[in-house]
Amino acid sequence: MAAKYDFKTAPDVQGKKEQPTLYPQIVASGTKDLKALAKELAKRTTLHEGTVIGLFCDLEDLVAEYLADGYHVKLGELGTLSTTLKCREVTDKKEIRAASVHFDSVKFNPTRRLCKMIRSREKLERAEYGFLTSSTRYSEEERFTLLANHLKEHTVINRKEYSELTGLLRTKASEELRRWSDKKRIVREGRAPHVMYTLPPEKAE
Repeated sequence: MAAKYDFKTAPDVQGKKEQPTLYPQIVASGTKDLKALAKELAKRTTLHEGTVIGLFCDLEDLVAEYLADGYHVKLGELGTLSTTLKCREVTDKKEIRAASVHFDSVKFNPTRRLCKMIRSREKLERAEYGFLTSSTRYSEEERFTLLANHLKEHTVINRKEYSELTGLLRTKASEELRRWSDKKRIVREGRAPHVMYTLPPEKAE
């Protein structure tokens, strides 16, 4: 199976280009989840599919523990995971207390070997239909109103349901839900891939 690609327009930040510059990007074929990986690994080894899933869940907990303790985690020849931090903008490090510094995200740095393995298997084809785009039917505040009304009626919502409600694609829907959660407009509950969102108690009434 060949990977599909199409071209996107690079933003003209300075506004000096007469014609837009294009750059290639993979059009995702879908997502291979843990169950799919476990099924394939079970075929290649003597391990049962359930055993693979159990080991991976233990690995998730261990990786999270190491990252929280300040370690980088190297996953064989896949690459290395490391954490990033966030805090409010400051010009003097004395202006901020340790309690105001928080973990932000996790960065993945692939190894050269992984990149080389991917290139050695390279099969690319131009995608027939190109990239899907998020719906622009609703403004951001209109989407939040839809979300709030949904939560008042159904109590909870997940990312997939929010995408169906608003027409946003996966990434943009996830980013928007995360941003509203950070602003305390909604409450994030659970852990990936079972994250749910609810209204804060004072807004749910």
